[in-house]
Amino acid sequence: MTMSGPAWAQTAESENLPPELRETPEAPALPDVELPTPEPREGEIPEDGETPDAPEIGAPIDKADTQTENKDLTVRSEADRQEKLDELFKNLLEQESEENAELVAEEIWAVFLQSRSATVDFLLMRGIAAHKNGNLPLARRMFDHVTRLQPEFAEGWSRSGRLAVDEKNLDRAANDVAKSLVIEPRHFYALWTLGNILETLGRSDAAFEAYSEAAKLFPQHKQINERLDYLRSDVEGDTL
Repeated sequence: MTMSGPAWAQTAESENLPPELRETPEAPALPDVELPTPEPREGEIPEDGETPDAPEIGAPIDKADTQTENKDLTVRSEADRQEKLDELFKNLLEQESEENAELVAEEIWAVFLQSRSATVDFLLMRGIAAHKNGNLPLARRMFDHVTRLQPEFAEGWSRSGRLAVDEKNLDRAANDVAKSLVIEPRHFYALWTLGNILETLGRSDAAFEAYSEAAKLFPQHKQINERLDYLRSDVEGDTL
């Protein structure tokens, strides 16, 4: 079985998830793991007073600065977004240390987070803040506005999918994450969430493949590699 963003997104588009993803009235506990990368600082959010990290499972991860000095990461068009991401992902693979890789990952986050709409950006930030503060209903309203206003914005679907995990709605989580991966197959956070969902459902082989796809993009990251190491014996045992 080969895991890829487009394959999962096609499943989401057809609304034809496997039974174990359709029938999840209550999600079991997720693995005690951290997010795959720190997030950039996203700026002040009116009324909330702070910008949170990504929705978390496991220990919190400190924020890091969004842009390196003298580097223009402003996304001016979708073609420009892809051009910037191509360069950044190539640079990420060339890094030898986790610390340097995380600096490049922060720049990738800066590109992911830009919708090119001030309204959508504001709603996204409000949703992130609400999710961080435990206000799941407000976060849901914000992310639903984001995906309705800009359905081709991968970050909106990724955030909505992670929120759905916390809402214990794995059906929606899988669909939303898959939609994110159709738009941006290199979204390693969406791949991480997909791995979490599959691991929660006991589908170790599929979770391993999702984490493996994330590791191909971000091979230096400790938490991704820890999940792969944890699942490897189960997966290899199944293939013997």
